[in-house]
Amino acid sequence: MLKRIVAVALAAVIMAGLCACTPPEEEPYEEIPAAKLLGDQDMRKTVLYFEDELGYIVPVMKQIPWVEGIGASAVSQLVANPDADAQMAYFGLNPVLSEGAELSLSIKEGVAMIKLSEGAIAAANPVSEMNKVSAIVNTLTEFVSIDSVLIKQEGCKGKLPCGTDISKAFGTFDLNVVTTLSAADLDNASKLLLYFENEAGTAIVPITKFVGGQADAFAAMSELVKGPGEGGLKNMFPQGTALLGVSVDDDGVASINFSKELETIRETPEKEKKLLRCIILTLMQFDNIEEVRVLMDGKEFSSTAQKTMAYPEYINTMN
Repeated sequence: MLKRIVAVALAAVIMAGLCACTPPEEEPYEEIPAAKLLGDQDMRKTVLYFEDELGYIVPVMKQIPWVEGIGASAVSQLVANPDADAQMAYFGLNPVLSEGAELSLSIKEGVAMIKLSEGAIAAANPVSEMNKVSAIVNTLTEFVSIDSVLIKQEGCKGKLPCGTDISKAFGTFDLNVVTTLSAADLDNASKLLLYFENEAGTAIVPITKFVGGQADAFAAMSELVKGPGEGGLKNMFPQGTALLGVSVDDDGVASINFSKELETIRETPEKEKKLLRCIILTLMQFDNIEEVRVLMDGKEFSSTAQKTMAYPEYINTMN
């Protein structure tokens, strides 16, 4: 059975119910200037991270005004907002920070320090609290100037209310980690990044899976065909579809050959499009792959005119 792994979850569970709440110590960071609009047409494509209804962290690209203090502006998009939450609900996503949360951001030598008002991160349990932390951290580390993130929440020193340790800076988190391996086998495991559609069909969810053996294109496609297992995500391959082979030529074009059972997905063009997107996203984690050809019994499969498909710029997009 697949086991969801959340970083420092065990520590968080142990500390559940405990809250070390004292006034936070001030740090000698220089504040980024307050957000200021440069013009109505100055928009930036920004990747934000949200938690969905099943607890998965989902990246979404949204165009936001390009302002001074763009990092703080990005995190402000994670705050609950009745005017914007309807669109998030369509994707099955939830806000990360409580309505009315206030924040400030400063950066020093690649470390961003975000100061949050009391109750900004409010979670029902340690796992959800850790998910909110990872969503904030990954949103900020999308910026090239930020390598790690230190979180300060007013009223809490070192730990959030459900026990998450925030005394040190966090680097980028692996998202939605699962494995079937034992703890002992994880030391020698390989990491694969897989993409599956959520149950509602509104978003693609990245899954980090640790497996035995080598992490290569064949292993990634084999795991994608197996599907996500439990957890509310879809296996989009028609039943009985088998992986027949994977090859990558000197030009970086990967040819992925599936069995004839793949044919039935043509009956639903929208589903076919989403499956191809998941295949391409999964393969683009490998540096030697630039484009993808999908084959069925050795012949070109895609119903489009394209013989090769390039990497989608973003996993999910929100207007």
